[in-house]
Amino acid sequence: MKAALFLFIFCLISVLPAAADISPAGEAGTARISDLYSDLESFDVTLFSDQPEENLSLEVLLVRIEGLNEETLGRQVFSAGSFPANTSVMKVGFWNFRNPERGAYALRAKLLAGEKILSEAKYDFVYGSNSASRLQVNDLVPNSQGISIALSPKEASLFDIEYMLVDNSNVAYFTKTEKLSLTSAPDIFSASWGTLLENNKEYTGRVKIQVYSPDKEFISSTENFTARDDAEISDIFKDETGASATVFGRSQVPFEGILIFSVYELEENSKKGTQRLVESSQARVPVLLNNDDETIEVAWSHRLTKGVYRLEIELLGNDGDVIEHRETILESDLSQASNVSAVNNSTSGTEASSGKRIPGFSAAASISGLAAIFIYLRKQS
Repeated sequence: MKAALFLFIFCLISVLPAAADISPAGEAGTARISDLYSDLESFDVTLFSDQPEENLSLEVLLVRIEGLNEETLGRQVFSAGSFPANTSVMKVGFWNFRNPERGAYALRAKLLAGEKILSEAKYDFVYGSNSASRLQVNDLVPNSQGISIALSPKEASLFDIEYMLVDNSNVAYFTKTEKLSLTSAPDIFSASWGTLLENNKEYTGRVKIQVYSPDKEFISSTENFTARDDAEISDIFKDETGASATVFGRSQVPFEGILIFSVYELEENSKKGTQRLVESSQARVPVLLNNDDETIEVAWSHRLTKGVYRLEIELLGNDGDVIEHRETILESDLSQASNVSAVNNSTSGTEASSGKRIPGFSAAASISGLAAIFIYLRKQS
């Protein structure tokens, strides 16, 4: 009889959409739970306050429902932090179940100020029901630039996607795209992080999808990643006077790297093809974020004479590690004699403009002065 009753309840829950039951407690105007969601991988609780709040805590329980009995599978308590007035704050947590059992589950959440319950809520859901989801998550890839998810439709669907950057239990960045659609072919949906990341720090990328009809349905997926500074050399220019490289940012970790330009002369007569370092120069790259670019230029201390050179460019990251290494050939047609002549011409031009007298200037000035005196004396007479 009990088995039949449990089977009836389980089937009834399986055909009903997951739902949240929110029952605020305490006085009106205090902080409260405004929304919550859970599956067996992760959960989120949205908090709201009409006035600033501090020193609050959030208690979350995951329970498994078996007939009229409940078994507590997990409990988490963490600080809810401070609340600015009229602002929603989302807290995220994660479960770790290797072999979950099919059945009915519930998330119970309490917002506490000390021992006082300000608000409590419950979210019921079913794991492993026979009702198949209308969308399937094929892959999820978060990285230092943003997050991408590959979805396949089992039937035409209209849905929203929430993208979250999670730092411990805090949502460091949140963005939402509404009224997306899939009809028959798989597709990839992406979002860029709109906040700065810390180098070598671990974050979690989380996506929550809401399908509209025939019943409201949620799907979530999470994946961890470590934020890294990253950039690439997108363009190079070089000649006998200098070189330049354009650096393109590929991360929301502020990139503060260095470019090193090294020129090696290729010894034509050497049997072993040895190379002689002619010059090496380095320059700091201005701070870059994702999709930013800067062109950095260096000038050689002297023009490269006729010959073939190997130009080596290394891009170093924030930690001094080599992000990218590029090599190219530089050929100069400038002979030793023309190089010396160019230097001499430059020196002569400098002397001409440095204030030396132009021949004939003193004589012309003297003649003009005598003519003026003669005209003046003639008028007097």
